[in-house]
Amino acid sequence: MELLFGVLTFAGVFSLAHVIIMHGHPVTARVLDTLGGILGGISIFSGIVTLIFAWGLWTLKTWAFWLVVALEVFSLIRHLLEFARPDHSTVAIVLGLVLPVVILLYLLVDPNVRAAFFRR
Repeated sequence: MELLFGVLTFAGVFSLAHVIIMHGHPVTARVLDTLGGILGGISIFSGIVTLIFAWGLWTLKTWAFWLVVALEVFSLIRHLLEFARPDHSTVAIVLGLVLPVVILLYLLVDPNVRAAFFRR
């Protein structure tokens, strides 16, 4: 999904910038080109990393297991730190904690999952 978004961002912003140049606003078009390139590049990079993670999990690579565990722990910490915000929404934070906790429990507690990733 991120790859598609990145490609569409590139195409859309560059097309829009072309129209803006044709109407005599080169500075605005250059700013749009730069922002579109950055946003599209970030989306494409994110999509490639997601594909690598998905492939690693699909092929039961140990490195993918530990990277997902690390990302989910990071996600838990990030959600817990939101309690420090003065205008936090307790419901939103708790709901945001559910998926990382479920994923971590599935990866770390289920013996079948651990056996699949760590069989040699």
